[in-house]
Amino acid sequence: MSLIRRTSLLALPLVIAMHAPLSAETEALDSFAPMDAATPDFSDIIVPLPPERPREFILKPVQLSFREAVRAAILERASQTKSDGLLAFYAGRDGAPLFVTKGGLSPRGRAVLARLAAAGDDGLDVPNMRKLDPSGESDPDLLAQSEIDMAQAAIAYARAARGGRIEPRRLGKLITPKLALPNAFDVLETLAVASDSDRALLSYNPPHHGYQALRAKLLELRETTGSVEPPLPADQAKRSITPVTTADVLANMERWRWLPADLGTKYIIVNVPEYRMRVVANDRITHEARVIVGKPNSQTPVFSDEMEHIIVNPSWSIPPSILRNEILPKLAQDPDYAAKLGYQVYRSGKSISVRQPPGERNALGLIKFIFPNEHAVYLHDTPNRTLFARDQRALSHGCVRVDQPFRLAEILLADQGYDEPRLRSMVGSGERMIKLAKPLPVHLTYFTLKIGENGEISKVSDIYNHDPGLKTALATQARASFAQLGQTR
Repeated sequence: MSLIRRTSLLALPLVIAMHAPLSAETEALDSFAPMDAATPDFSDIIVPLPPERPREFILKPVQLSFREAVRAAILERASQTKSDGLLAFYAGRDGAPLFVTKGGLSPRGRAVLARLAAAGDDGLDVPNMRKLDPSGESDPDLLAQSEIDMAQAAIAYARAARGGRIEPRRLGKLITPKLALPNAFDVLETLAVASDSDRALLSYNPPHHGYQALRAKLLELRETTGSVEPPLPADQAKRSITPVTTADVLANMERWRWLPADLGTKYIIVNVPEYRMRVVANDRITHEARVIVGKPNSQTPVFSDEMEHIIVNPSWSIPPSILRNEILPKLAQDPDYAAKLGYQVYRSGKSISVRQPPGERNALGLIKFIFPNEHAVYLHDTPNRTLFARDQRALSHGCVRVDQPFRLAEILLADQGYDEPRLRSMVGSGERMIKLAKPLPVHLTYFTLKIGENGEISKVSDIYNHDPGLKTALATQARASFAQLGQTR
C-alpha cells in the first residue's frame, strides 16, 4: 500500500485542519502545543478542499419586511420616551402601529388628528399638524416617529382636557381640587378600542352643561369681534357690567376641568363668588339658597368632598386662627370676655382652647353639615340671618353659612324619614348627629361667569381676585409643547 493509502485516514483530518480557519480558542491552544518529532511530513500531499462559501452569503444582513421594520422602529422610539405607559402599550402589541400605515395615517389616525386640529375649540393647544401627518411617507423610521408623535399628542390632549396644564395649588393654597388625570396607557388603550376615536378623545373634556355653554361662548367670541353682556339678574344689578372676554371664558372652562367628570347623581354645588348654593338631582336643580362665604383674608377653599353626617345643636370649637387672632387678645384685656359670650375656656398646661356650647347664640346656629376635609370647613346655620339680605356676602371665617338650613337638611334626609318639623324638634337637646345613608358629593367652586337657565352668560365679582393669576398661568402654560405634556406617566 502506498504512503498515501496507508496514512489517508490519519492525515486527512490533519491536512484539513491546516487549511481551515482556526477559531480564537484553537489558535490560542495551538500556540502553546509542543512539536511532535514523530509527526510525518505531509507537505507533498495535496488534498482537495471544499469550495469556499460565497462572501455575500456570510455577510448579508437579515432582511426585515416593511411591517417588521415599522414595528421595530416604534418599539425603539417608544423606549426613548419618558413614558412607561406609552412603552407598555406598544410593547403589549409588539410594536404594531395604531395611527399610521404605509403611506400616511390609518383611519383611526385621521380621526385623532382631526380632534387635535380642533383642540382650539375647547381652549386647548393645537399641535404642529405637519409634524404629525406623514402623508406619502413610506420610510419605516419616519412612520414610526409619526406614530410616537401622534401618541404623545393624544395623551397630552387627554391630560390637558382633564386639567393637566396647571397645578391648581400653585394658584393658591386654598385651591385644592383632586385632578383625575388619565395615564398614557389608558388613553392609548381607549383610543385603540373606540369605535369613534375622535369622539373618544373629545370625551376627556368636561361633559357638564356649564362647560358646554362656555365652549359655545368661546366659539361665538372667536367668530365675532368683542362680546355683548346679557342683562344681569336682579340681585346682581348693582355690580359693574363689563364685557365677557375670551380670557374670562378660558379661565372658567379650566375650572370645570378641576371638577370630577361625574359630579354625582345627587350633589351640592356652591359657587363662592356668586354666593349661591344649589342641590342638583339627576341634572336638575331641586333647591337653591343664598350663602355667606369667607372674607378675602379668610377665603372659602375650592375643592370637592363627600358629606357624611349632619349635626343638630352643634357646639363650636373655636379654630386656632380665630383663637389666636381674636379671642386671646381680648382675653388679655378682659379675663371675663369669654364668659360674657357664653364661651367655655379649657386650659391644659400652657395651651388654651375655647368652646361655644350649643344654643341660639352659637356661631354655627342650630345645624351644621359635615364633609371631613383638610381645610376643616363645612356648611352651617348662623344666628345672624339678616346678613343674607346683603348683596356682598363675603363675611365668614371660611365656612359656608347657608340660608334655610333646615330646608336643606330635609331635602338631604327625606329618604331617611326626616322632615323639617322633626328636625326642629331635636333642637335644644344637646348635639344630635344624623349619619347620611349614602355620602353626598359636595363641590365648592369658584366660577366668575354665571350660566343662566337659557344659556346666557354673565359675570360675577371676582371677590378673591383669583382670575388674573389663572389667566396668566393659562397664557403661559398653554404654549407648552404637546410632546412635553405627553411624556407624563
